[in-house]
Amino acid sequence: FNFVKVPFYPLHSQGGGDAPLGEGYMCTRASDAEVLDCRGHREKYTQALHVHYGFTSIWDQWGPDSGLLPTPVYTRHCVLASRKESVPKEASDSFMDETWLCNRKTSLRTYLDANPHVMAALPPPELVGRYSG
Repeated sequence: FNFVKVPFYPLHSQGGGDAPLGEGYMCTRASDAEVLDCRGHREKYTQALHVHYGFTSIWDQWGPDSGLLPTPVYTRHCVLASRKESVPKEASDSFMDETWLCNRKTSLRTYLDANPHVMAALPPPELVGRYSG
């Protein structure tokens, strides 16, 4: 992943064209090249992907039909963090309603409503302080 500096704007614009309120950082997906080249493991990683799994890209297997689901403990951690008092309701709602599963159809809120075990998933004892929101 990359952390990219971006401008941020008021949540409720008054007709558009508002000036940015400031700048902040956004976490964005990195490309295969960035992941491999930044860590200096391109040849080793490419061989491991191809030889062991038949993949040519770290993103190959995660298409909409892959069945990939979010990790319960980490998902719970992110949801708890989004519910903190310092997080505006609009931001928390945006996270829940505009974060999509790999199938590109199911929002995080819909997934959690259908899978209450995710929010009940506790981290291992050694990670409780780190993964509890």
